[in-house]
Amino acid sequence: MLVLSRRLPWLLSLALIFIFLTLCVNYGLRSGGSIFAIAERSALTMTYPVQKSIDFIFTSSNNFFDNYIKLVGVKKLNRQLKADNDLLRFQLEQMQETRIENRRLHRLLNFKKQHDILARGVAARIIGRQTSPLSHVLIIDCGTRQNLSINNPAFTLGGVVGRIIACGPQSAKILLLIDRNSACDVMIQRNRVRGVLQGTGTNLCSLAYLQRTADVKVGDKLITSGLDRIFPKGITVGTVITVTDDSEGLSKKIQVQPEFDPDTIEEVYVIPTTPANPVSAQPAQMAATAETTDE
Repeated sequence: MLVLSRRLPWLLSLALIFIFLTLCVNYGLRSGGSIFAIAERSALTMTYPVQKSIDFIFTSSNNFFDNYIKLVGVKKLNRQLKADNDLLRFQLEQMQETRIENRRLHRLLNFKKQHDILARGVAARIIGRQTSPLSHVLIIDCGTRQNLSINNPAFTLGGVVGRIIACGPQSAKILLLIDRNSACDVMIQRNRVRGVLQGTGTNLCSLAYLQRTADVKVGDKLITSGLDRIFPKGITVGTVITVTDDSEGLSKKIQVQPEFDPDTIEEVYVIPTTPANPVSAQPAQMAATAETTDE
C-alpha cells in the first residue's frame, strides 16, 4: 500500500501524458495530419515550458553579465573623466595664476620704465615674513650675489616699501616703512613741505617733524625727498588719511596710509649699490630718528 501511494503521482502523470498524447493524435488524424507531424507538435507543446524557462534563464544571465561589464566600464570611464577634469581644473588655475603674475610683473616693468633710477634694479620674490607688533620684515630671494647690500631701497608697484637691513649671499631682509624702527625723509607733493615718515608698528605710518602751521590736508600724496640718501627722490610713499592737533595744540598728528599692503606683497624691486648711485647709509642719523620715534 505504501509503495502504491508513492508511485501514484508518477502513474497519474503518465496517465495524463498518455491521455494528452491520445487526444493530440486523434485531433491530428481528424485534421488530416501525419503521425510524425502530430508527434512533433506534441513534443513541442510539452517541451515549450522547459525551453522557455531555459531561454529566460540564459537571456537574464547574459543581460546581467553584459550590464555588469558595461557598468564596470562606465565606472572606469567616470574615474578617468574625473581625473581628466581635475587635471584640467588644476591647469586652468595655474594659467590664471600665471596670468595674474604676468599682469603684476608687467605693471612692475612699467613702474620701472617711469623712473630712470630703477632701470638697474633687481626684481626679487618674497620668500618669508616676520610680522609682529615689534617687527615688520620681509625676506627676499636675492642677496649679495645680485649686488645687494644694507640700506638698498625696495619698491613695489605703488611706491616705497622699505630698505634692506641684513643681506646674505642669496637672501636679504627688508625693513618695512611701517616698522617702528623705520624712518624716511619725505615731502608733500602738493606744496613740497618736508617731514619724516615714521613707522608705528601697525599698517599705518605717521608724519612727524612738521611745523604747527604746516599746510597738510587729508588726501595729500607724500613722495621721497632723497635727502636721506637712501631712497631716490620723487617716489610715492603714501597718502595722508587723518590730520589732527595734539592735546597741547603744539603739533599735528598725521596718519599716513602706505602705498603697499604688507600682507599681499609678492615681489619687490630693489636698487643695488653702484658707484653711479652710492646709496650710502647714515647710521647715526637713522638711529637718532629711531630713538626719537620710540620717545
